[in-house]
Amino acid sequence: MSSKAQVLSWSNINLQLTNGTKQVLIDNVSGSVSAGQMLAIMGPSGSGKSTLLNILAHRSKPGSSIQSGEIKINNEHANLAKIKQLSSYVEQEDHLIGSLTVLETVDYSARFAGVDKNFRKQLVDKTISLLGLENQRDVKIGSPIQKGISGGQKRRVSIASQMITTPSILFLDEPTSGLDSVASREVISTIKRIASEENMIVICSIHQPSTYTFELFDDVLFLSRGKTVYHGKVEKVVKYFDSVGYTIPPYINPSEYVLDLINTDFTVDQDADEKMEVLSDLVNKWKSTHVAAAKPESEINEIELDKFDAKTEVKNTFILVSRVLIKARRDILTYYVRMVMYLCLAILMGTVWLRLGKGQQNIQPFINAIFFSGAFMSFMSVAYIPSYIEDLLSYKKERLNGLYGPFAFTISNFLVGLPFIFLIATLFSVITFFMVNFNSTATGFFYYLMWLFLDLVAAESMTIFIASIFPNFVIALALTAFANGLWMAVGGFLVPSNILNVFWYYTFYWVDYQRYVFQGMMFNEFDNRNFDCDNNCFCMYDSPLASQCMIKGSAVLDHLGYGKYDKGLWIGVLIAIIFFYRVASYLVLRFKK
Repeated sequence: MSSKAQVLSWSNINLQLTNGTKQVLIDNVSGSVSAGQMLAIMGPSGSGKSTLLNILAHRSKPGSSIQSGEIKINNEHANLAKIKQLSSYVEQEDHLIGSLTVLETVDYSARFAGVDKNFRKQLVDKTISLLGLENQRDVKIGSPIQKGISGGQKRRVSIASQMITTPSILFLDEPTSGLDSVASREVISTIKRIASEENMIVICSIHQPSTYTFELFDDVLFLSRGKTVYHGKVEKVVKYFDSVGYTIPPYINPSEYVLDLINTDFTVDQDADEKMEVLSDLVNKWKSTHVAAAKPESEINEIELDKFDAKTEVKNTFILVSRVLIKARRDILTYYVRMVMYLCLAILMGTVWLRLGKGQQNIQPFINAIFFSGAFMSFMSVAYIPSYIEDLLSYKKERLNGLYGPFAFTISNFLVGLPFIFLIATLFSVITFFMVNFNSTATGFFYYLMWLFLDLVAAESMTIFIASIFPNFVIALALTAFANGLWMAVGGFLVPSNILNVFWYYTFYWVDYQRYVFQGMMFNEFDNRNFDCDNNCFCMYDSPLASQCMIKGSAVLDHLGYGKYDKGLWIGVLIAIIFFYRVASYLVLRFKK
């Protein structure tokens, strides 16, 4: 980090929903924390802990809301760029790459942060050891189908991945979630020790710590319904509440007592009014003596686009390519399961359309096989959605922490995917091309492989675009399946282009990547191939070879409404469609909040 934060302060922070309810989520909250200190933000569920943490870190706010107040670092206005430069954020959800080991996960975070390689290994080893992960350093994080480390250990890996960057300010959302009391104490104790050594500001939202863990914090901010009940030294909590008439009994965890005191959710009807009166009394007593003088409210602008630095993005792209390659080699779901799926599909296709002959009765089966190969290979691109969403969630976390931007993510994903997609297309082509008995020439095989490869690249690009907009597996799956169904319907096979409804013909038909693949494969198969008529010399298609009891393949293409073989144009259109989807995905990632 280029500079150090000595004091992070905030005043008159307000957040109010404006979707008709006018609900106040954060109500005039002020406070500060100094370097080397740890602040705990505590309160009942729904009190605004995570919301306030997100505001201080300039993270996203709820839609249809008004946010105001002032945040300063070293008594200077703190905008998003400053916060990203000086801070790291550990989210409540552990969005980690399941196929990487603990060591690799922490090491890649250090690489993105630009830690000098001469002492990076020493720093990574030290961080792993401090967080009690030494015995798991070479264990994979794990995924739903690959066993890895425990949930509590994942928590510590998430913390290690952000602490390795030595931020000046560290935000942690429920860092002890999923940990037992002993592990919670050790994690908070480690963070405190590092914060003291590195002169770091640490702000945590935390829920019901043990007495020992609670006393590790320097300061605490108690919230309820978005209002401040207490903000000050942990050691003065008991004395303060005693002074305002709410004595904390001896041998009781002070944090548990206060949380129970200010919790208005779990009450029976006769206690609800009493609980609200207690909360109102505590808020008013705090305000009367501790709230700073009101200052003019200013809206907190949390939206700032990534600044493109070519040198940094190129460096980050190479680092990401390295990491994504490791995942691609190890993650069963990313490509191996898909390879098995496509191999099974190839065997199915090869045995159903086994060794078709050159009689005219085989013309339609050849057309069906061409459609099946392109359309269903496209459709099966949905299998990539879970793996991509895992990468996307990790990207969102790392982008918000300023490690890399959407350009590096988009380019690395594309570059790593190409060789694996080509391998899938090659395996599928080798099996189906010869089993079905397509136009068996070297040129015919090359173009068959090329069209399938472009088909898969376009399909995966579209899948990534949809999943980038809707990073939910069920929604992305449904929309991708619908889109593939649309392309199948208007691609010229189910309904020939010369009789296709004018609406579909002049809209989606021209941007249907499956259409160009199907046309290219049709010309590849029929343009230079002849078929025999039946034994009575009856020909299903009229052609110049009818007198020889044969059908010229080009006659089939003419009958279906195809004109000239513009393979150069069609290849260019497919590349343009791929480029569009990839650029659109980049823009979604760049501008989506």
